[in-house]
Order: sequence, then structure tokens, then C-alpha cells
Amino acid sequence: MGAGRAVLFAALGAIPGVFLSVIGWSISGSPDEWSNWMALPCYLPFFGCIAAGFVIGWRDGGLGSTGA
Repeated sequence: MGAGRAVLFAALGAIPGVFLSVIGWSISGSPDEWSNWMALPCYLPFFGCIAAGFVIGWRDGGLGSTGA
């Protein structure tokens, strides 16, 4: 169940990641041409939210977890 939950949380984490990437793109000046520095405001929030969702989903839930 841990892997399935991790994939689900990662997929759901992509939704706020898209919004944060658009906000980062607009704050950076909304350039028309792509350059290497655009990876930071566009890719980092998106994949960061996916990674955070995966890690949160992969962890064992503290409540109801007996360990036996």
C-alpha cells in the first residue's frame, strides 16, 4: 500500500506544483524565450511538489500503525 499511496500523493502533488511553476514564471518576468536559468522557477516547484508528495505518501502513517 505504501508504493500506491506514494504514487497517488505524487500525482496529486503535481496540481499545486503547476500553479507554483506558473507563479514562478510570472514573477521571473514571463520571458518569451527559454534559457537555462528558467529551469529554477519553472521545474523546481513542479518536481519539488511531486517529490514531497511521494515522500509523504511513502512514510508510514503514525496513527493506527502498530508495528507488529
